[in-house]
This record gives sequence, structure tokens and C-alpha cells, in this order.
Amino acid sequence: MGTTAAFAVAFTAFGAPAWAAPEPHVDERPPLGAQGTAVPGGGAERSAHPTPPVADAAGLDGDVEVAPFDEARPRTYFAVSPTALPEKTVAKVAELDGVDSVEVVDAARVNIDGESTSVLGVDPSEFRNYAPEPSAEADEIWQGVAEGRIALSDDAGKQRKLDVGSEVDIAGAKGEVTREVWTHATSGVAGIDAIVSRETAAGLGFPEGNALVVSAPDADLWELKDDLEEVLGEDASLQLLAEDPQPRPADSAGRPVGASTMEKIIADAESMVGVPYVWGGDSLADGGFDCSGLLQWAFARNGVSIPRVTHDQWYAGQHVAFEDMERGDLIFWRNDPTAPDYISHVAIYLGEGKMLEAPRTGLNVRVTDVRTKNLAGVVRVSVED
Repeated sequence: MGTTAAFAVAFTAFGAPAWAAPEPHVDERPPLGAQGTAVPGGGAERSAHPTPPVADAAGLDGDVEVAPFDEARPRTYFAVSPTALPEKTVAKVAELDGVDSVEVVDAARVNIDGESTSVLGVDPSEFRNYAPEPSAEADEIWQGVAEGRIALSDDAGKQRKLDVGSEVDIAGAKGEVTREVWTHATSGVAGIDAIVSRETAAGLGFPEGNALVVSAPDADLWELKDDLEEVLGEDASLQLLAEDPQPRPADSAGRPVGASTMEKIIADAESMVGVPYVWGGDSLADGGFDCSGLLQWAFARNGVSIPRVTHDQWYAGQHVAFEDMERGDLIFWRNDPTAPDYISHVAIYLGEGKMLEAPRTGLNVRVTDVRTKNLAGVVRVSVED
């Protein structure tokens, strides 16, 4: 890996904008309280989401003070730069129309047990207010992070079999450290698979303060995007975290992928049936695919660009009703118990109640019946006119 800059540049490339071209028109979804076990064409039965478990709370020293939960702050945009963002730049972002608050974090890709992983260095006292509800109020989670443990996302922890209470080796620009896996709790920032304290991040060689979580729940998302790009400059990458954006004024909503192209995409995806699920995999060179990597690969082979991670693929086109689903549409679920509003799985619809997916560790790419439990919605991928 070599230098801090190398880590940051790699992370910036990972953090590409959350929409495909053209920018999305996403229908409003039900409020979180109305979600859970989806019923096609009907309502939803909310499921319970308990606090994520921690390793051994009795092992906490309490020698680092962590402020109690203050208030939930919606995540609107995530911005990351290859180098530290100047204080005056952060101040300008905080003053933009519609911005309620800005949280400065450190972002880099490092190796965790030999696999490249996107990680945030955070101030637990402040960042917890931006975290998903099941973990935001859990004092033990943030005390453990403050004392040097690592919180892995639910997906990374379970798919990679990095159990709570186990130890992992983290290799950064300044060397390698061993840390306890404190919990499996998703951050709420798409593509981020681990959280450490800013002190731990500094010891690993993260750029200091090179990323921002922006909370602007009442802002015009497209105007704010333009403003953020102007303030942060061309080296920064923006990712949309908020849901339910309205269409960008005067922009085309695009058109669905053509039927002949979609058949080729499906054929390429079906050619991978039997290939192993591999966390983070997006080619046969990786030994297999994860759910979003398989679909990005199949679309790319046919000249259609969609984002890499599942949460971002949610913005790759027009949302359609479940009962209007057509062959080639993408189906999404919210299966992550630690972040119930987070898009965590995707498959492609084949028609006649069947879908193709890369399911999870231990299972191969397969064709199976469409599942409706925790269904988030359906997207028809769009391309530019």
C-alpha cells in the first residue's frame, strides 16, 4: 500500500457518487415505522431491531469519556477527499443552505485480516448521533470504539466470519495493529464496513479530517449537491445517503435499458450460476461475486454503468411497483438488523416469480423464488437518452 495518500486515493475511487447517469427519480417510500416484512401491493409489518450485541462489556475500562446520545441526525451526503479538508472548507459547508450539521471523520481503505476494507475514524461522542437507530443509543458500542475496539458492519462481520469477540489484524500506512471485533453494527454510510476511533485511525496513518457526513434533512438535494461540489472542489467525491430525492429540475429521467441489451445482461448473470459468493467480489479474478458485484459486472459487460454497492444501486433508475415488475428489474431488500433503513441485498428479476442472486457466504450464485420478507422495492435501471 505504501503511503497515506495511496489509501485515501483508493477510498475516493470507492466512494463514487451514489447515482448512475442520469440522476434518479425515486418514488417516496413508506416511513421507517411502516416497514419491515413487506407485503406486495399492500402494507408492511414492522419487525423488531434489537441493539447489536457487543463482545464483553465487563472488559470496558471507562477511561475514555463518551458523551451520551444527543439527538438523531439524518445522514444526507457523505463527502471524501484524498487529503485533509481545511477548516475553512468545513466551515463553508456548515454554512450552506439547508445544512443542519457536519461531522468530520477520517476515511481510508486498509487491510483487515488481509482484505481491503473501507473504514471511518470517528469521534464516538459525536458520530453516534449520525448512526442508525439500533446502535445510536447503545453506550457500550461507542465506549468500546472509544477504547480502541473495531465495529464491523453487520455484512462484513458475518460474511467474512469475523465474529464478535474475535481479534483482527488491521494494516495501515503506518503499520499493523490487532484489535478486538467489538460489534457488528452498520454505520449507515454506504460501502463503509468498519468504524474505529480517530485515535486508532491516526495510528494507522489515515488522512486527518478528509471526509464529512453532512446532515441537511430539509435541503433541496440537487442544489446542495451543486453547492458541495463548488465548495469541496473536483478532488472530492460525493455520495448521496438520503432517500426519496426528487428529480433534478430540467434533467431527463432517462429510459429503461433496451430489451435486447437486458437479455444479454441476464444471460451473462446466468452464466455465473454455481460460482461462489465472495464478499467484495466483482469478477472471477476475485474467486466469485457478492450480490451487487455480480450485477455491476453483468451490466458493465453490456455497456451499462451502475454503482458498485447495493445501497447506491437503489438509485440506478426508476422505482416501479412490485406488481409491475418486469424481467431485468432489480429487486432490493432491507435485511440488516443493525440498520433497518439500509439497502442490504439485491437480485435481478427473471420473470415468473424467479430471480437470480449471489446470496451469502457459503452459497453459490443461484436462481430462486422471489422473496418478499423485508422487501424494499424494485428498480428499473435507466440509461441516458
